[in-house]
Amino acid sequence: MKRTIFIALALLAGCASPPAKIKAIASTQPCTAADRQRLADLYNAQSRTARNDAIGVFMIGIPMGGEDHAPEIARLKGRCGEPPKT
Repeated sequence: MKRTIFIALALLAGCASPPAKIKAIASTQPCTAADRQRLADLYNAQSRTARNDAIGVFMIGIPMGGEDHAPEIARLKGRCGEPPKT
């Protein structure tokens, strides 16, 4: 029983975070138009990854997403804030 719980927690820990839950890292650098565009692109990619991870864990028990962009999203959020809702 303990082993099953441990495995379940390990799988969930491997899932990508939804971009809205990623905390910003403070930055003194200015936000550029390229930064805003990169943040919007990464937001979309991270959303897909988090969704695919959730589906994979639900269907077969393992995350199936892609690359986790959380560190770069956190850095860009610190510069530019939250991207506009699309």
